[in-house]
Amino acid sequence: MSAKKKVSLVEINVFEKMIPLVSGYLESYARRDSFIDHSFRFNKYSSNTKVPFETLLKDLVEQDSDIYAFSCYLWNTKLIRELVPALRSEKPDSYILMGGPQVMQQAEVHLRPECEKTLICNGEGEQSFAGFLNEIGGGTPDFANVNGLSFFRDGDLITNEPQERIKELDSIPSPFLNGVFEDHYLMTVYETNRGCPFHCSFCFWGAATNDRLHKFSEERIRDELSWLSRNGVPFIFIADANWGILKRDIEFSEHIAECKKENASPVFVYFSAAKNSPQRVSEITQVFTTSGLLNAQPISMQTLDETSLEYIDRKNIKLGAYEDLQDDLNERGISSFIELMFPLPGETLESFMLGLQKLFEMKASVLVIYPHLLLLNTPLYEQRKQHGLITRKVEDGASEGNLIVGTATIDNEEYKDGMRFIYAVMALFNTKSLHRLTYYLQEKGIEEFRNFIFGFVEHSKENTGKYSEFVEHSIETAEYYDITNYPMTYHCVLHEDRRGFDHSLYNYVRKKPYWKDRFVRGLFELDILSKTYIYSNTDVEVPEFPLSELKVASKSDR
Repeated sequence: MSAKKKVSLVEINVFEKMIPLVSGYLESYARRDSFIDHSFRFNKYSSNTKVPFETLLKDLVEQDSDIYAFSCYLWNTKLIRELVPALRSEKPDSYILMGGPQVMQQAEVHLRPECEKTLICNGEGEQSFAGFLNEIGGGTPDFANVNGLSFFRDGDLITNEPQERIKELDSIPSPFLNGVFEDHYLMTVYETNRGCPFHCSFCFWGAATNDRLHKFSEERIRDELSWLSRNGVPFIFIADANWGILKRDIEFSEHIAECKKENASPVFVYFSAAKNSPQRVSEITQVFTTSGLLNAQPISMQTLDETSLEYIDRKNIKLGAYEDLQDDLNERGISSFIELMFPLPGETLESFMLGLQKLFEMKASVLVIYPHLLLLNTPLYEQRKQHGLITRKVEDGASEGNLIVGTATIDNEEYKDGMRFIYAVMALFNTKSLHRLTYYLQEKGIEEFRNFIFGFVEHSKENTGKYSEFVEHSIETAEYYDITNYPMTYHCVLHEDRRGFDHSLYNYVRKKPYWKDRFVRGLFELDILSKTYIYSNTDVEVPEFPLSELKVASKSDR
C-alpha cells in the first residue's frame, strides 16, 4: 500500500493561539470520504502575521507536504502572495490551493500559466476541497471535474461552474467534537449559521451567501460550546452575521453563560448584533453582561445618512430599531458602542457630522468609527467607478487592503477633515473628557456637539502638540488602518500627553464667548478633574492652567 499523501492546512491569523476553524471544517468534511481518509494525512499549520517571512517559509518547507491549502483573508493575502512562489520554488511537485474571500474570483491575479499545480477555490470550500483531494488521490487528476475551482491547463485559464452551497451544515462533522482540535487555544471564531438576509453592498456576507440562512443543529451547537468551555478557550468571536436574528440565539447565549459559571470559561464574547431585532439583542446583552462576558454592546449602524443607506443597499434595516435598542440599553444601565464606517458613498462630511450629532443626542455611550475598506467580491467593488471611490493600498507587510479615501461626495481634504473629526470624537467624547460641558452646551442651545468638535479640529490644526502630531501622522501614513492605532489616541490624551492635551482644551474653550459663564467654567473644570485614568502609573496632577471655580482640597495616587 502506498504511503499517504500529506496535506498542510495553513492559516495565518492576526492573533496568536487561535483555533484554525477553517482547517478543521475542511479536514472534517474531507475525511467523511473513506478514500480520502485512507489516502491522506492532515496537518494544521496555524501562525500569525507578525512571524517573520523566513520563519513561515522554513516551517512550511519542513512540513514536506504534497498539498498546501491556504486560507486567504484581507489581513494575510499580501504575505501569502509572497509565500506561494517561494514555496513553489522549494516544493515544485506539491499542489497549492488558495481559498477565501480575498482570492475567490481573482484567478487572473493569483495564478500563472506555468504553475498548473497552483489553484484557487471560489466560494465555500468544503465540497470543492474534498473533490480536489479525490482527483489528486485518483492518480491523474482532472480538476475540470471539481466545481468551484480555477486553474491553468495548457496555457488556458479554466474556471469551473460554481459549487452549490451546503444546505445541511451538520453534514460537516464537528471539528470540535471529533478530536481534530487538540492544542490549547486562546480564542476562536465560532459560527452557528451561515448566511445573511441583508444585501449591504460593502459587505461580503450577503453577496457570498445568496441571502439564505443555513443553520447548524441546536444539539451540536450546545455540545460545541460546552467543549470550548471545558477546554478553557477564553475568547469566543461569534461570526454569525446577525446574532439574535433567531430566537434560539438567546438560549445559546444563556448556555454560554451557564458554561462560564461551571468552568470559568469563556471570559469574553463578541458578536455582531442582529440588525432588526432590538428586543432579542437587548436580552442577549443582559445575559452576557450579567455573567461578566460582555462589558459593552456593539450596535452596527454604519451610517445615519439616508442617501448613503440607499447607495449601500441598507434601507431595509430600520434606524428606529437602533434607537429602540439604545434607549433600552440606557434604561438598563448597559454600556454600548455604536459602530460606524467612514467614508461611505453618498455621504458628505456635513451629513456624517450630522449623524454623529444625532447619536450624541440619543445618549450613545461610545462611537467606534472604522475606516472603510473596499472589499473584493462585494457589490460596492463592482460599483466603485459609479460612486467615484478613491482608494489607497494598505502597506503593513501582510495585508492586502484598499482604504477608501475619497468618494464622489467627499474629496481628499474633506476626507482628512473627517478623519480629524473622528480622532477628536475619540479624544473628547469616548473618553468623556468634556462630557458634562458638551451636553450642557447642547441642551441649552448654546453650541451643538458637532460644531464644538469641529471647532476643536480647527484649533488642533493651529496648535500643534503630541495629540495633533499623532493624528496628522496617522492620517498621512494611513496607520489608522491598524487596529492598535485608535487605542493609541486614548494612550496619548489620557496618559502620555495628558497635561498638554488638557491645556490645549483649556486654550480652546476659554476663547469661546460662553467662557464668561461661571457655570460653564465650573463644568469644564469638573470634567477635567474627573477624567478617567486608564493606567495605574499615570501621575495624578492638578492641571497646570488656573482653576477659577473649583478648588482641589486634596489629591492622592488614586
